[in-house]
Amino acid sequence: MGPSRQEGSAADRIIDLKPGSEANAWKLEITDQVAGATGTLHGGCGLAAAGDALEKTTGRRLSFLSGQFLARAPVGSEVDIEVTELAVGNRVTQAAVTCRDGETIVFRAAAALGGHDLNVDRQWSAMPEVPSPDQCDSRGATSESGRSFNDFADIRIAGQEPGERDVYYWARLNGALASSTQGLIALADLLPSGMRVSLNAGFRGSSLDHSVRLLTQEKSAWVLICIRSAGISNSIGHGSAAIYSQAGTLLAVASQSFAISSITGSLDR
Repeated sequence: MGPSRQEGSAADRIIDLKPGSEANAWKLEITDQVAGATGTLHGGCGLAAAGDALEKTTGRRLSFLSGQFLARAPVGSEVDIEVTELAVGNRVTQAAVTCRDGETIVFRAAAALGGHDLNVDRQWSAMPEVPSPDQCDSRGATSESGRSFNDFADIRIAGQEPGERDVYYWARLNGALASSTQGLIALADLLPSGMRVSLNAGFRGSSLDHSVRLLTQEKSAWVLICIRSAGISNSIGHGSAAIYSQAGTLLAVASQSFAISSITGSLDR
């Protein structure tokens, strides 16, 4: 059985999609709650909106989602999200999403949804040992306005050494929203923040892509985001992330490439 098409309360979700003119069309208002530090649509929230639109359209659970970011959508605008089902099998649907702000394509995404239980599920990845959330300091505001998705989230530093490869953040949203499909996709976009720590320098830039693979569904108030910076070459940074529940269950894995436009000075977060 696919995901429910019932709408929850605003507290139960990050993304508040509105139906469009067709069954595969949706609208999203760009507010501070889904914006990034630049006052435009946060890439992770945009991709979370695509995931929500995909599940609502297909009635199947999201397994894989990869987006390519092409333009910005400012706070106050409303974007259109269109889902195209490319291949619908007995168990798996492959689909595409296009997000537009007027005539401008903001991002495109590819996805797979569905699957079935063969009673062979297992995990090989283990959560690293880090202090509990109540022992960790808050990361604080990261945008000039103090009003962005990352600023509204409760993000705490579980482990980071400037210049080192691995960075760990605990993150919490309303209730168990951090462990929801929307929450995992949006929070995986913290990878560039971790890359700043690994580079030991502040920088400006923008995401080129964002891919998330979803595993076990488990409710958890806190999730641990383990960010691993792979490298930077020709101003393009690459890295990956694994996200665990507070109980140590692997919930999602992600990867991202990031274009660095300028170095702003010493590490600023």
